[in-house]
Amino acid sequence: MRCKHAMRSVCLAQDGRLKPAAMARLQAHLDRCPSCREWQQEQAGLRGRLRRLEAPAPGTGFQAAVMARVAAAGSRRRGRALPPLTLLRPALLRAAAVLALAVSALLGYAIGGRLDRPAPATVAAAFDQALNLDAFADLPDGSLGAVHEGLLREEPR
Repeated sequence: MRCKHAMRSVCLAQDGRLKPAAMARLQAHLDRCPSCREWQQEQAGLRGRLRRLEAPAPGTGFQAAVMARVAAAGSRRRGRALPPLTLLRPALLRAAAVLALAVSALLGYAIGGRLDRPAPATVAAAFDQALNLDAFADLPDGSLGAVHEGLLREEPR
């Protein structure tokens, strides 16, 4: 048994709600663990002090006074308006999200418009490299590779 479980079991044992088998396991743990044994003694002392205290006897108008206070507290809560930020919080969060999206879109457009556009020759070279057209450069005319290169470059046969 671990100490955390033993502490719960001590409380159950003091209330008289611990089964005999669990009580035996608790006692075995308490025999080995001085800190849990000390905690059990502290709990027993507190329980004894609480039992010696006398609860004040309510007077004749006790229940009526309690009910009046409960009713007064309930009416104060119903009449109280919610703070404006509590009502507006979802709308403010949505507005902030839309604003952040709009700002990021504008920044993206502004930054994207300022990028240097590549020259058409550079684009054609990148296209040729992506299609691996240089691999067919030294093939004889009429070969399958040369025909393939012509098709990729859209040249007539």
